[in-house]
Amino acid sequence: MRLKSLEIKGFKSFADKTVLNFDEGITGVIGPNGCGKSNIIDSIRWVIGEHKISNLRSENLESLVFNGSKTRSASGLAEVSLTFENTKNLLPTEFNTVTSTRKYYKSGESEYRLNDVACRLKDIHNLFMDTGVSTDSYAIIELGMVDDIIKDKDNSRRKMLEQAAGITIYKTRKKEAKLKLDATEQDLARIEDLLFEINNQLKSLESQAKKAEKYFEIKKEYKEVSIELAKAALEGFNITYRDLNEQQQQEVDKRIELETAIAKEEAALEQEKLGFVEKEKALQQMQHAYNEMLDKVRTRENEKNLGYQRLLHLKERHAGLQEFIQKAGGQLNGLEESISFTGRQIKDEEQKMVELEEKLQKLKEAVEEKRGIFDDKRSTIDILRRENQAIQRNQFDAEKKVAVADTSILNLQRTITQIQEEKPQRQEQIAKLEEDKKLKETELETRQLDLKQLQEEHEFTKEQILQTQNMLEGLRVHLAEENRKLDSRKNEHDLLKSLIDSMEGYPESVKFLHKNTGWNHQAPLLSDIIYVKEQYRAAVENVLDQYLNYYVVNNLQEGLQAVHLLDENKKGKANFFLLDQFAEAVSSHQPEGTIPAMDVVEIDPQYAKLAQNLLGNVFIAEDEEALKNSNGAVVLEKSGKYVKGKYSLSGGSVGLFEGKKIGRVKNLEKLVKEINAQEKVVNELKSNIQLRHNEVISYNNQLKENAIRQAQQDISNLNNQVFSLQNKMENLQHLEVTSSNRLTELDQQLQHNHEAISSTRNELEKFNAQLEELQQKMVLLESDYTSAEQDYNAANTTYNENNLLFTRQQSKVVSTRQELDFKTNQLTDLKVQVENSTQQLNETAEQIAQTDMELKELESLLVSMLHNKETEEKKLNEADQEYYNIRNQLTEKESELRHKQKSKEGIDHLLNEIKDKLTDLKLQLAGMKERLSVEFKVDLDTIIDEARTGDAPLEELKEKNERMRKRLENMGEVNPTAIEAYTEMKKRYEFILEQKNDLVTAKDSLMQTIQEVEATANQQFLDTFNRTRENFQKVFKALFTDEDTADMILVDPENLAETAIDIVAKPKGKRPSSIGQLSGGEKTLTATALLFAIYLIKPAPFCILDEVDAPLDDANVGKFTNMIKQFSENSQFIIVTHNKMTMSAVDVIYGVTMQEAGVSKLVPVDFRNLN
Repeated sequence: MRLKSLEIKGFKSFADKTVLNFDEGITGVIGPNGCGKSNIIDSIRWVIGEHKISNLRSENLESLVFNGSKTRSASGLAEVSLTFENTKNLLPTEFNTVTSTRKYYKSGESEYRLNDVACRLKDIHNLFMDTGVSTDSYAIIELGMVDDIIKDKDNSRRKMLEQAAGITIYKTRKKEAKLKLDATEQDLARIEDLLFEINNQLKSLESQAKKAEKYFEIKKEYKEVSIELAKAALEGFNITYRDLNEQQQQEVDKRIELETAIAKEEAALEQEKLGFVEKEKALQQMQHAYNEMLDKVRTRENEKNLGYQRLLHLKERHAGLQEFIQKAGGQLNGLEESISFTGRQIKDEEQKMVELEEKLQKLKEAVEEKRGIFDDKRSTIDILRRENQAIQRNQFDAEKKVAVADTSILNLQRTITQIQEEKPQRQEQIAKLEEDKKLKETELETRQLDLKQLQEEHEFTKEQILQTQNMLEGLRVHLAEENRKLDSRKNEHDLLKSLIDSMEGYPESVKFLHKNTGWNHQAPLLSDIIYVKEQYRAAVENVLDQYLNYYVVNNLQEGLQAVHLLDENKKGKANFFLLDQFAEAVSSHQPEGTIPAMDVVEIDPQYAKLAQNLLGNVFIAEDEEALKNSNGAVVLEKSGKYVKGKYSLSGGSVGLFEGKKIGRVKNLEKLVKEINAQEKVVNELKSNIQLRHNEVISYNNQLKENAIRQAQQDISNLNNQVFSLQNKMENLQHLEVTSSNRLTELDQQLQHNHEAISSTRNELEKFNAQLEELQQKMVLLESDYTSAEQDYNAANTTYNENNLLFTRQQSKVVSTRQELDFKTNQLTDLKVQVENSTQQLNETAEQIAQTDMELKELESLLVSMLHNKETEEKKLNEADQEYYNIRNQLTEKESELRHKQKSKEGIDHLLNEIKDKLTDLKLQLAGMKERLSVEFKVDLDTIIDEARTGDAPLEELKEKNERMRKRLENMGEVNPTAIEAYTEMKKRYEFILEQKNDLVTAKDSLMQTIQEVEATANQQFLDTFNRTRENFQKVFKALFTDEDTADMILVDPENLAETAIDIVAKPKGKRPSSIGQLSGGEKTLTATALLFAIYLIKPAPFCILDEVDAPLDDANVGKFTNMIKQFSENSQFIIVTHNKMTMSAVDVIYGVTMQEAGVSKLVPVDFRNLN
């Protein structure tokens, strides 16, 4: 297979129809960047089925269509056709030439065609599968793919190997098989859930039928009691209803009478209230007028009082002014005489002040002289005093040291004495403590022995309790197990009894005959007279299934009698075994590996012939080998899987409920015996449990936990006491040692103190002598200092006294001058005041006369107003009294009215209660009617006139009704269609079980398919890997040198289905390293070596290389082109390149240009024709 041609129209930059013809050899595509070279590669990708738009370097499908240029309009269609020559029938088709076409319209429609026949994208993928031609194969190699191989992006190395190994189809089959397997497992899970639910429902449906029957019986009785209760309740309702109506009518009459009286009284009261309001308004007006008059009187009284006060003030002012003027005349004369005297006094005092100033100056000079002498004496004595103080301080320090030393010595002597006295006491205490410790240790040993004995007894008792409890627990487990068995037997008994009583699974004709006494209805059915061992029931039931509904009668007459009954009542048909017609059956040959069916059944002797005829030729096989030599006998599989007759074989899956019909009566009898035996076992276990329980209680009473706890407490206390005594002894012994050491230290310290204080005592005596000598000097100087101090103080005192006299004289002169100034100003002010007071005296006399006249007028007016006030006040009091009398009368009437309204409210309340009781009666009646209608579809109106069937009291009927209602409620939900539902559910269960078996078979088949596909794919992958590895090592040396080595390694050889592939290369002179650690050119050559190695395994029909040589230098490009030339003998190569060396190696070259902006054109050149 090889490429023949590529036709592009309207795809990306190829606006016009463009055809590339591919011959054998190497075809090159060249052109500047951006001219559209890679668009040719994109078109080939697109036409062979690329659906990932990013791999086509576009954002969406619309961008694949030529979008127009400045001079051209946009195209509406992108179309690419790729033609192959199927020379080696590599493509799975009978055509020699195959053309794949893909179209995309801007309207969004896509079209795929093979040889101009419409197809699907899946058909194109299937056509090229495992041919080495696909969107992700090594037939189209871009520079980015080389990078992917270097980085192993998305496991690209493995994907290429899988393409070469041709296992893509296996992976596809495996994926499809896994999807089917997942779907099958989901279906299987759903069916198992469904079977589980149906199984649960089937188990409950059998008991539901019996429950429904019981429910309807109780419901019928409940209905009768409810109707009787309704009739009894109606009798009481009528009496109560009549009494309440009569009481209601009486109370209504009372309420009407009260309402009439209240209305009349309210009307009269309202009329009186109107008159009362008028009187209240008149009273308010009178009160208002009186208040205004009272305000005027008070105003006039205030004016009168103010007038009196003003008159009194004016008179007082007039008297004061007169008195001031009289006094002022005398003061003026006195001031003039005083001013003259003060002037003379100032001159005398100033003369005295000059004399005192001269004397003071002389005294000051004498003081300065005495002060100089005193300062000299004081400095001398100060020096001696400081020297005396220093010696005194040294003396004090020495005395203090001596005193401290004496005290310390005394304390040391006292401490030594005390330690010596305490030593015999401590030794006595230690001896006593040792004695106490020995007593406590003896007691402790005794208590420890007691504790050990108690613990041994306690552990023995606990072991006994544990053993008994284990036995008790075992008995309880056994009891629980036996109880479960008993419950299981009882449940099975109840279910089986209900099936027998209801004749579940039998036709109506059989049920009819069973209940009809017109014939021998005690005749048994075949299923009731046979008992089969449980493991063989399904098998025997399968072979006897058609006969299980047959009645077993004694003779023909009984059978005909039953047939006539069925015919007369139109109850269908029934079958009968006639016992008197059965003869001894002939024994059949027993096939090898079987047991006779008669050996696994139990039957009464009178039915032995019947059983022998039915089962004499039936045998039960352990395995399928017995089927081969049956010799005409009927052979059963023991679980009921198959039944083989002489000429037939039937079988299949065994239903969950098969084997449940045969031997019901016999099974019930055996179950009764098993239940009785099981109850004995349970009762024995209970008595044993009680006995063991009593033993545990007895052992618990023997436990000595309290005694052990007390002994432990005593031991703990004794340990603490011994430890305490030991501590005390150790403390005393330590104190003894410490005291001895202390005594030695104190003796040494006492001797040291005596030595240290002796020098200090000598210094103290020296300081005392110095002080005595200095005291004598100070006595002599003190007398001179005292004399000089007295002279200085006397001179200073004389100076201070004269200075004080001078200062007083100065103050006296100044004060006399100030007194003169004050008296002069006072004389001037007094004269002005006398003039003003005279003027005010005249004005005050005029105001007194005017105010006196106004007061007389006010008094006369006020007397008149007071007389009017008394008259109005009397009238107001009379009106006020009348108002309060009327208001009291209205209050009494309102009180009587409220009392009547309360009586009316009481009647209203009573009427509401009566109405509520009537409503309750009606609601009870309506509820009773609705309940009868809903629960029993009985109309209360139809039974209201019917007589009661009994005379039971109402309360008794209520209790009985409630008791039966609770019984119905306790029964829970009841399914009335349980029998029909059970039959349908069983059929559905069998159908779904068949589906489950089919799915299990399908699942096993799919698992086997997946395993086979995985094994085949893994083997092919491993074979391809090994071959590729050999090729890779050869090609690597061809591209590098013979001394260079490389290898391919499986990362996880144990997991061939998922393992990644690593490449390790060792160029000459370098350490082996992973491909990612090589230089850029080495990486490219190594990746190219891997591509060529894969290519050698399964050469693709063609190979497109898109600028793969870009990272290579000239030397490596030469190796690269030589390799391509070797491979081109078996495959076509299409190379997109910019490298001149690569261009020189091609046979045909297509130049891609853009003569017109945005539109790509092709220029072909065939170098072979040039040669």
